Amino acid sequence: MTEFLDQSDELQEKYSKLYSLLDVSEHIVFFTGAGISTAANIPDFRGDHGLDKAPLNIAQMGISERDLDSKMPTVGHRAISFLMEKDPRFEFVATSNHDGLHQKSGTPWEKSANVFGTAFIEECLTCKTRYIRKVITPALHRRCEKEECSGKLKKTGVRYGQMVPVGPLKKAEKAAKAADLVIVLGSSMRTSPFCDLPSLSSCFVICNRQDTPYDTQAEICIHDHIDNFMIRILNHLFSETKRDLKFEYRQEFVIKAVGDEVIATTPRFNEPAVFIENVELRLTVSQVLIICSILQLCRM
Repeated sequence: MTEFLDQSDELQEKYSKLYSLLDVSEHIVFFTGAGISTAANIPDFRGDHGLDKAPLNIAQMGISERDLDSKMPTVGHRAISFLMEKDPRFEFVATSNHDGLHQKSGTPWEKSANVFGTAFIEECLTCKTRYIRKVITPALHRRCEKEECSGKLKKTGVRYGQMVPVGPLKKAEKAAKAADLVIVLGSSMRTSPFCDLPSLSSCFVICNRQDTPYDTQAEICIHDHIDNFMIRILNHLFSETKRDLKFEYRQEFVIKAVGDEVIATTPRFNEPAVFIENVELRLTVSQVLIICSILQLCRM
């Protein structure tokens, strides 16, 4: 389906209606689809440049998991996190995405649900312990960190046709039922059970650049860029001096000298740190002397 944007007069009327809903709502929940992450250069599926336009093998593969390490949140992600920090009415976010960008932007895991799992959580197939990772882990030979278990670990992200994780689905369903306003961002609303959840609320609105099968049920359908949509919400609710979307994201890495190259790797998994584009190592004379002394001791 072709993407399009509403005309300015139509947008103004729709946003005015949205502001009225925001002013009277007490329990607000976000549901986000792939469209919120396209500004982070992660392709969606059904957009004008979506993966369904690519050859079948590429569409099935999607974005390489390892590439997700280098992706950073969009304005939309950070705006959601900001609203949940500053306004208690914004209670929860459920997403159909695997990319972990809500968490990178500062949204707590406990206030979010990855309905189709995520590439950043591993679960032990034996004891069901879950491990939240800040980097993409290797796919093979992963074992539970509990000494008494050592079962196989598997990432929780699922693909089309696979069974949806029960826990996140229940959390998202509970949040939708308790909400008096659900805001759907960047979802084509064509993938079940995700598409069925927003209508469990008493009222939901959609922001997407395509028509969806749920448009007639929605209170408002706004065809606009998600970042612009979220900025408008912030402008309505907060003064300019209080709208600070800056955030800090910390990621550990290890610098290694391999031959003539200096590379960065993840500390626990010894994998290339793709979120580091360039590494330059500068040492003072005293630091070089210390390193030489250590190396000399190691040879003894």
